[in-house]
Order: sequence, then C-alpha cells, then structure tokens
Amino acid sequence: MIDHPYISDPEYSTTVLSWYEGGLHFFREIPAGVDGIRLFNVFHLAYGTIFVFSWVMCYLWWKRGSFRVNKRQVLDSILVAVAAIVIGGRLGEAIFYQPEYYFSQPIRLLTNASGFTIHGMILGTIIAFWFWARFIKRPWFHLLDQSVIFVAFGTILGRIANFLAADLWGRESSLPWAMRFPMRGPLFSRVMANQQGETFRVVTTQLENGSSAYHLEKWVPDQGYEILHDGTLYSYAVGAPDSGTLELVRMVVTTPRHPSQLYQAITEGVVLLLILVLVRLRAKTVGQLSAWFLVCYGGLRMISEFFRQPEPGLGYLLGLTRGQLLSLTMVIGGLILFAWIKRKPILIESIATNAPGFEKPETAAPDAKAG
Repeated sequence: MIDHPYISDPEYSTTVLSWYEGGLHFFREIPAGVDGIRLFNVFHLAYGTIFVFSWVMCYLWWKRGSFRVNKRQVLDSILVAVAAIVIGGRLGEAIFYQPEYYFSQPIRLLTNASGFTIHGMILGTIIAFWFWARFIKRPWFHLLDQSVIFVAFGTILGRIANFLAADLWGRESSLPWAMRFPMRGPLFSRVMANQQGETFRVVTTQLENGSSAYHLEKWVPDQGYEILHDGTLYSYAVGAPDSGTLELVRMVVTTPRHPSQLYQAITEGVVLLLILVLVRLRAKTVGQLSAWFLVCYGGLRMISEFFRQPEPGLGYLLGLTRGQLLSLTMVIGGLILFAWIKRKPILIESIATNAPGFEKPETAAPDAKAG
C-alpha cells in the first residue's frame, strides 16, 4: 500500500512552483504570514501546456496543408475551442453530475470552481465548431478532426494533475501499488472525523468581507474509509462558521484504491494519442479522425471506468457509471459518423487554404454544410 503525498507529506501542495523566503519551492504552499508569489499549480501548468501545444501544432498543420483554413483562422479556431471547453466543461459538470447544487443557485457556475467534466468539454467544442465552421465556410468535422489529438494529449496531463491533486481515485484494490487518498465528499470537500468516529465534510462559506470560513456538516462516505489516527489534528466550527463551537477532528482517508487517474492517463491519453496519430497520417477524408476518436475514447473510457470509483452519491445506473453511459453515447455517435462519411466523403485536399504551396480558391457553402 502507498499513501498519496497529501497523507505522507504534511507540507505537500499542488502548487508546482512558488517563491518565498528568497527561493523557489516545488509542491509547497506559501506558509501563513510569509510574503511570496504562488506561480502556478498542477492544473494551470496542464492547461497552459495544452494551449501552447495546440497553437504550435495547428500552425504546423496549417503550414503543411493538413489544417486547411486561412492563416488568421488558426489562432481564432483555438480560441473558439478554449471558450467552448471552459463553458462546456462547467455546464457539463453541473448538468451531468451536480444539477441540484448548481441550478439551485446558478451563480455557483461562476463562483464555485469545483471542476470540469471532459464529456462537457467535448460536447461544448462540437457545438461551438458547428457555428464556427459555418462562419468561416469550412467543413464542421474538419475543424473537429484537428481538436481530437489535443483531447488525448490533454488527457495525459489532466489525469496526472488529477492524481497529484488526489481527485477521482479508483475502486478498492489489494494490488501492491494500491494507494490511499484523502477522502473527499461532494464538490471535492474534505472529510474529517471526530474522536467518536463521526464523519463530517468541510463546507466553505464566503463571507461578506471576501474571506472564507469553514465549518463541519455531518456526512457519511458511501465507500470504504479509514480515520487517520496518527495524522494532524484540525480544528473546525461545528454547525455554522459563527457558532463559536469548535471541534478537533482528524483526516479521513480512503481504503487502498486503484490509482485510476494514471490508468486513464495511459489508456485515454497515451494509447488514444498513438491511435489518432497513426490515423491522421493516413486520413484522406474529413471526419475520419473524429469518428476514430469517438469510438476509441468512448471504448477506452468505458474500460477504465471499471477501475474508477463513481462520483460521491451517484452510484450506478443500469449497472454502469455516469461516465460509462456518456462514453457509450460517444461510441454510438462514432459508428454513425463512420457510416456518414462513407456515404458522403469529402477529400481534405479539396478544402480551401492559403498555406504556402497549397493555395486554393475559397469554396462555397457546400463544403461548410457537409458534415
């Protein structure tokens, strides 16, 4: 059994790089009362790297004639995708996983950064590119074909970030590399236990002065857990931030689990990326990459979900997790797309571009309307 750094290292933080006391520090938060600069955390690093990689690769593909748009539309397409990912990811998290919490107070979509869901990101990009394709008069799936490799690349970095942040762990396991993670409740809230063994989740309240207050609410995990009796003692208010009643509590951790974040980084990241690169080298028609992505990502995600713990409180539907059901729709959509592009193929080389040596006159609406 292995303990996640959050358990084994009291000073561990997802802040990759910070500056304080005259030096750089890795995976350390700035101590209380010390002046410093928090440069970026694991998710900032992942998102920034994905954006730069996407920009560089799209420009190279445009220059080589495989991304057939005008030069000024390369960066514009990436920015459209970024907006779609942010909006779609947040709405997907709310609609697919926490609808009652978010839509009871919609402002939480902006103020509560509890996370994003990749299925929402994908759906958001599909919808946004439908409009963008018609605006720039390019085939819809040609734009989507460019994005799928970045989803696979981003999954590698994103799942590693999830692992470092102790999010989205796996199901119970007795394997030698099984790991204990700090227990989280709904919306990634921390879980604590008092001396009597009662469990609570830590709730964050935003105060009028802009600061945050924390208090405990009774909550029982719906999966195996352990109370870390040899860990640090924490003090929180009970019932309400201003109750005046404090209780000493200890960290609650999971029983040993599959590090499913790393499994997903390998399957939906590395393996999928290799498949898509090989397909891209041979693709001649629009939509091939998108179809392969939908089928392969959906299939690989359904497999990896057998090792991943369902989200707190969601459980299973028809014997499948929420992620498996969403992935099944992707597989079905990919098979439909394969049939569609076989009936109405569009050659990539027929699409207009102003890349050096590949200039073609602007095509009319038929290219834009084709799937």
